[in-house]
Amino acid sequence: MLCQNCHNKDAGVHLRRIINGESAEVHLCPDCARALGYGAVFSGFSFPAAKTLGEILSGSELSSIGNRVLRCDVCSLSFEDIVRSSRPGCPNCYRVFGDKLMPYIRNIHGRAPYKAGEDTIVCETGSSGEKWYREKKNHSDIVIGSGAVVAANADGIPFPARLTPAQKNALNLKILSAVKNLDGDLTVLDPSRLYPYEVASLAERAIITPEFASAREGAATAFSKDEKISVMLCDEDHIRLRSYVGGLAPEAAFGIVKKYRDAINKEIPLAFSPKLGYLNQSPAMLGTSLRASVIMHLPVLSKTGEIPALSSMISKLGLLVTGIGGNGVNVSADLFRVSNTLTMGISVNEAVANLKAFCLQLETRERSAAEEFIKDISVIDRINRACSVLSGAVLLTSAEMNEMLSWIRLGAVYGLCSFDLGDINELFFTLQPASVNATAGTKLSQSERDELRARLVRKKLFSA
Repeated sequence: MLCQNCHNKDAGVHLRRIINGESAEVHLCPDCARALGYGAVFSGFSFPAAKTLGEILSGSELSSIGNRVLRCDVCSLSFEDIVRSSRPGCPNCYRVFGDKLMPYIRNIHGRAPYKAGEDTIVCETGSSGEKWYREKKNHSDIVIGSGAVVAANADGIPFPARLTPAQKNALNLKILSAVKNLDGDLTVLDPSRLYPYEVASLAERAIITPEFASAREGAATAFSKDEKISVMLCDEDHIRLRSYVGGLAPEAAFGIVKKYRDAINKEIPLAFSPKLGYLNQSPAMLGTSLRASVIMHLPVLSKTGEIPALSSMISKLGLLVTGIGGNGVNVSADLFRVSNTLTMGISVNEAVANLKAFCLQLETRERSAAEEFIKDISVIDRINRACSVLSGAVLLTSAEMNEMLSWIRLGAVYGLCSFDLGDINELFFTLQPASVNATAGTKLSQSERDELRARLVRKKLFSA
């Protein structure tokens, strides 16, 4: 079916509503849908029935009372404004237009409203002082680390997209003041004042999310020396907290971000609804707002081609398996992130338990497959060749490094070669392209990066 607006491209967005028993539909291509104000969040849902797009946009009475259009008393948006932009203007929009938004929210999440029950998860005590990917904890031969990201917003304030840089900076100072009561030694950075490769390096090292790497003026980030906690401010939401810990412990990672979120909430009330949970700019992040994840090294399952089938199977469980690429680590490293996708109708406890249980199954499957895999003479040869390449290479691309490191990590886990797993993990996260530039303190050419990377790998793994 062709788009009814441009009559050229295939329609991929379908809008429909029924009034007085009559149904009308409009079919648009994605480009026309965006140009006409229908974002990805609300595309495909039921909208006012009309025979023309003009009637859809101007003839709706969903948020009108008599001749007066109902508007949010914080950001002044109407329901039609939210539909056109595909985003509410502030947390209060969910309260003002909750009944009208609920069908769309249910359609996004496919289940009941927010479900509480996270209070049994507490912050882990003590710290090794090491970077999370160097920690030797339970399951750390297969599991490199566990993470948690939560979003939150100050109540009664428009979302960052509707704030000026000065307003963002003022809010950031208040949030950072609350955070520094927990850790007064945080490194605070303004991404807009960094070189692009410096920001990209933060994403490669999993200090910030890949999305935050494109943050605009007024955004800020702060992170601890061990990089186990980072605070991202005024990008899509006012606050995004991220934590990573070593080993299979997503509950510990959530415990850390929860501790920081609670500290902020004492100083700056956060937007929360008993029905919808934490109120964020994206309706897809309503509820717990938690994205918990586990980073696993699965070389055998990857090389034997089992990952796609597993990924398809667990989507029904509200989980997702992806090759790590968003933070700069190429999938050739056989590193995979397993994460939850559900934030509504499931408690944090349940989400974390489901994630952990599946990762344990993945681990068991990887170990079982490895029993025969590592006996193959061609596998032993690949491991030995990887050692030779890394010890003698003068130029080393990131893709080649990732592949060789994956082989020697497999060998180290099963006693076929002798390397410290923490050293290998560190190289995965610190020698991707932007991070090599950051180490050099300048933007290098590709050959210069490859030469420096090879030298740093040799120094880390073979200096003794």
